[in-house]
Amino acid sequence: MKISKEIHFKARGENKILFLGMPNTSEELREMFKLRYEIYSKLGYISKDAFPKKIEQDDYDKEKKCDYFIAKIDDQIVGSARLIQDYYLPTEKECFKFEEPSEMKNIPREKKGEIGRLIISKRDNNFLPPHLVLLGILDSIMRFSFQKDLRAGFSFVKKSLMEKLKRLKVPFHIIKPYTQIYSEKHLWGYFHNPKDPVIPVYYFRDEAKKYLNKIFNNKKIFKKIGKKKILYLPSNSWKFLFYTKIPSIFK
Repeated sequence: MKISKEIHFKARGENKILFLGMPNTSEELREMFKLRYEIYSKLGYISKDAFPKKIEQDDYDKEKKCDYFIAKIDDQIVGSARLIQDYYLPTEKECFKFEEPSEMKNIPREKKGEIGRLIISKRDNNFLPPHLVLLGILDSIMRFSFQKDLRAGFSFVKKSLMEKLKRLKVPFHIIKPYTQIYSEKHLWGYFHNPKDPVIPVYYFRDEAKKYLNKIFNNKKIFKKIGKKKILYLPSNSWKFLFYTKIPSIFK
């Protein structure tokens, strides 16, 4: 694993480390694809019969149009995401019909990416602070985006997740109006659940990185202990801050 950040914390009396970064072995990639299969099949997003090898991949994975990001604890992957680079991105090409937001039109196509397959596993990590894996993975993606000069991008998320992102003030912007056009079998269960519809969104790298810096540089929450290492400061005040006051950080 190529590590971009380590978050050190104590759980159940033991010292733990949440490693964030990019997979760099075939074993890590296979574990990541297997975790995607496990979570997506459990949620009914995909058909188990369509994946006899129990790994979830699509053409973007197979054609090597993706860079991947993972979170690991105790040598197990507990979260992952991918960033697609292509001339036309899935949100606009296969999933939705919409007028591209005017702010996005000013950014060249080769400077845009798409965040997808963002998953968080709850297995054996109930001791983690809520949303820490999610925000850590997004931080890794934005760091990589600076390296590759990717300035903005698209994504699509479930309505239930979008509501959580709104509460956290994550700067993902809903595209309006839009029409869903997804017709593939691959993620049929994901896209066709009227109780929890899918919403197209867009983001800007600089805006997202500014937001994430305010969290990870907040001295009430974290203490820097090395170049890539920070210490999570657990306390009752942290829970209060995270659940009720986090929006005030960004005023």
